[in-house]
Amino acid sequence: MASENLRKKAEDRVSKSGTQLTELPSAEVQKLLYEFQVHQIELELQNEELKNTQHELTVSRDQYKQLYNASPIGFLTLNSTGNIIKANTAAEKFLGASEKIMMGKKFGQFIDSSDQDTFYVFVQDILNTHTEQSLIIRLYSSAIKSTDMVCPGINHCNTTSEICINNDHASYLQCRGSYGVDESTEEQIFLSIFDVTAEKNAHETIACLNDKLEQKVFEQNNILNENNQALLNQIEKLKLYKRRIVDREAMLNSIFNAATEGIVTTQLSGLIVYVNDTVESIFGYQKQELVNCGINIRLIIPDTQKKTPKHGGFEFGHPSLFDANGKIKEVTGVRKDGTTLPLDISIAQFEVEEIEYLTIILRDATSRKLQEERAQTHLDELAHVTRLGLMGELASGIAHEVNQPLEAISAYCQACINLTEYKNYDQALLKEVLQKIYQQVLNAGQIIHRLRDFVKSKKIHRSTVEVHDVIDDAVSLCAAYLKYNNIHLSFNLPENLPTLSVDSVQIEQVILNLIKNSIDALKLNPNLMTRNLSIQAVINQKNEIEIRIKDNGPGIPLNEQQKIFTPFYTSKSEGMGMGLSICRSIIESHKGVLRFNSLPDKGTTFYFTLPVMGVANGG
Repeated sequence: MASENLRKKAEDRVSKSGTQLTELPSAEVQKLLYEFQVHQIELELQNEELKNTQHELTVSRDQYKQLYNASPIGFLTLNSTGNIIKANTAAEKFLGASEKIMMGKKFGQFIDSSDQDTFYVFVQDILNTHTEQSLIIRLYSSAIKSTDMVCPGINHCNTTSEICINNDHASYLQCRGSYGVDESTEEQIFLSIFDVTAEKNAHETIACLNDKLEQKVFEQNNILNENNQALLNQIEKLKLYKRRIVDREAMLNSIFNAATEGIVTTQLSGLIVYVNDTVESIFGYQKQELVNCGINIRLIIPDTQKKTPKHGGFEFGHPSLFDANGKIKEVTGVRKDGTTLPLDISIAQFEVEEIEYLTIILRDATSRKLQEERAQTHLDELAHVTRLGLMGELASGIAHEVNQPLEAISAYCQACINLTEYKNYDQALLKEVLQKIYQQVLNAGQIIHRLRDFVKSKKIHRSTVEVHDVIDDAVSLCAAYLKYNNIHLSFNLPENLPTLSVDSVQIEQVILNLIKNSIDALKLNPNLMTRNLSIQAVINQKNEIEIRIKDNGPGIPLNEQQKIFTPFYTSKSEGMGMGLSICRSIIESHKGVLRFNSLPDKGTTFYFTLPVMGVANGG
């Protein structure tokens, strides 16, 4: 087809040249034919070169097209209005549409709306300045809806030419544009694009991380500044606390040294680490002789126990002090000159830097014991006076009790005189009468002996007694008084009660005082009303013997119940006001308690406790 066109053109030129070969001479014709042959051969050679060149161009074009489509960089050719007129495979991949579908579409349709104005300015700059420009745009993955392509972003599109934008998959492209013209001198823009999403995201991530890091550094810096300020405040507080501790130590040392009690601090092993000034005056040692010299507390408070108790796996250095923790205990101390003295001590245990210590508070008990002895002597004297007064009140009953055996003795003696008037008197009968006289003398003697033992003054003398015997002896002294006042006495005393280690006379005095008070109360009952008095003994929950004396008298008025144990307080016209006070002192000296319950018109119950023999002795 191409060769026919060339021949037609050649014939047209020959016809237009005006030269007629038939009119030329033969020599000219021969010359022209020669030239024509040379030109023909030259044309054939040129034609061969052109074919070779065309083949090379075809191969080069194919290679260019292959490289153009195989390039990872997208290449687009745009006209002056921004329409796509050519695109390679990479561009198709980036824009999500084939070249056929993109052809004639504006490239701005593939760009996010927020970047379209910027891209328009970018195109105008290239057209106006004919210089290369660069721009990063945001591109959503998109495609043109057709029969062979699915829209990834929107489910419903109105036409097959509509561009569908997937707003969920934004990506970034870097565009580099340069100016050019085609063979028709139409302006073109050659655009190369490549995906910079990863770099953009990385930069944004780095920027975000940098912002967060800066924020974190700022926050940490603020925190450090706050902590630094707080630390400075703490340092100031610590300095203040240190000054306070020093002042407090000085104050405590002043207090400890001014205390009337001796204060000794030791380790659990007994090693002395601190003493106050009072310890010097109590024991005669100087501080430097006791503190930090390896001196054990046993030097001033000898140990009386052989077995060493353990606490937390550690042996106490002073077994005798083991049970003095939190309570007062009496021990014996030794002065520097070797003399002994009684001490009241209490112990507090504490820990400093994982080392346990004992602080021993000790007081010289010499004056206390002298005072206790004087008080006990005075109490004995008061008790003696009380017993004398009580016996004075019971004298008529006791006289009646003594008078009965005396009258019996008189009658039996008269019977003996009458028997001896007969020569043949019955000796067996006489012996029997004399035996009765002897028995009545013993009864009278026992009454006088019991009366003498009860009223005479004596110190505390503990002995082992039975509860029944103590109660019987006390009741025997007032039996006639009970009869005289028509009082019914009952007992509730269980068998096999534990024995007591008490001063029997003092306990008898307590029981007798309480019985006498009940008798005085029952005398106020109407004559027709039964007067009941009961004596009970039980073992309470603390394993103590509890003795109760209960009457059905008028009871103690409420306004007097808080005062009845007060010394010298009495509701009786001739009373001394010392009976109940002495009774309570006697019971407390026996490690017991005296209490009462009373309801108006219901009667009164006095009850007191006494430890059983083993407990009373500390066993």
